[in-house]
Amino acid sequence: MASNLACIGLDVWRRSDFRDMVAAARSEAETIAKDGEVGVHVWTDVSGARLIITTEGDLVRAVTPTFYAAPGAVISEPQAVDGGLVLAELVNDQDEVITEIACQLEELALLGSAPPPVRGPVSVVVLGNSTQVTGRADGAAPGLVFEPTGAYSRSTDAVAHLTGVVLAVERRAVGRTGQAFTAARVQTDGFHVTLCVPAGKPELTTGDVVEVDGYVVVSIPALRA
Repeated sequence: MASNLACIGLDVWRRSDFRDMVAAARSEAETIAKDGEVGVHVWTDVSGARLIITTEGDLVRAVTPTFYAAPGAVISEPQAVDGGLVLAELVNDQDEVITEIACQLEELALLGSAPPPVRGPVSVVVLGNSTQVTGRADGAAPGLVFEPTGAYSRSTDAVAHLTGVVLAVERRAVGRTGQAFTAARVQTDGFHVTLCVPAGKPELTTGDVVEVDGYVVVSIPALRA
């Protein structure tokens, strides 16, 4: 079972190492929102590994790992819920609902001030806590599934189960840690996600069919405009 941090090459074992890593990232981060003492800062490594750091004064209140990815879906009417999460729908070109999604949103602090309705391209990153290669897609893709397993539970969480076909694979490495990870573009049920896993866990190649349980973080670039 890979941790969220391990999926983007930032695995640390000790709290002191984690604090040092976050402090260094914060000093290099871009501030995307500021409201009094509360700030939201985005650090992006050259590998694409990313940390969303929420601060209150000098204190770090939350750190969300994710990855800088190209949009692969269209989001509609995201709504903030308790726990700092977002519930939303992903839609197709005809504005038909593909699925609901429970996720972390990079730009959560900007959502409340955005004029409604909020709709547009979104990157969907899945940190593959559990990932298995179950076969190969020869020609036609098999039945693909995206299930927001945390959207319907009593305690909402930013998790999902999906099956998909790997379209492209890139191996990345974080200079600060020396750790490598894999970023794969995956076709799932009606849209694309970017799947991040520790390098070799498992080895992924184009055409692999994968089954994934993972943590979901999205970014709506238009909210920063």
